[in-house]
Amino acid sequence: MMASGHQAMGLTWGVAAITFSHLLPIEIIGINETILFIIIVMIGALLPDMDSKSSKLGRYAYPIAISVTALAGALYIWQPEQFWTFIDEEMTFVLATIVLVFFILSSHRTWTHSLLFIALMTVYLSLVSTWFVIPDYLQYGLVLGVASHIFGDFLTKRGVPLLHPITKRNFRFPLSFRTGSSAERIVVVALIVINVWLISSRNGWI
Repeated sequence: MMASGHQAMGLTWGVAAITFSHLLPIEIIGINETILFIIIVMIGALLPDMDSKSSKLGRYAYPIAISVTALAGALYIWQPEQFWTFIDEEMTFVLATIVLVFFILSSHRTWTHSLLFIALMTVYLSLVSTWFVIPDYLQYGLVLGVASHIFGDFLTKRGVPLLHPITKRNFRFPLSFRTGSSAERIVVVALIVINVWLISSRNGWI
């Protein structure tokens, strides 16, 4: 899927999660939390494509990852005491650096488009939340966005390696479409209609 398709898919999953939040292990109260949840879901909907330098997030992730890794290496070589002091105070720095390096070393549509990545993101967020307080609904939103991205690419002809690294085989939905095709644009329009319907139903407009 193109970025616009992933954002539409992420928005749909986010709105659906809010609509049926009473059935999910999350609690979203008020307009501010609702807006923040949707934003986080849509960021998550683009996250798996950070492994591509040409993607929207990848254009920024690669320079940032290279810069952070270079700075960390330089600090470790010339100021090791300060390096370890900084790490002791901000363990999240290590976790963030590891993730960015993994993105640099990965190929497009491999492990970031698998069930393993969803599991790793869940564990990663749990680790980060031990140093920073991250509300459960935001952790859930980011993982939900990632899952919506993988599902979106599951609908394409190329498919996704759901069971990577156990097998590199790509899985796809029986009725699939080519990325950027007219069929994808129709799907995006359909998702927009679904979003309008869900939002209208939730607010009693229809």
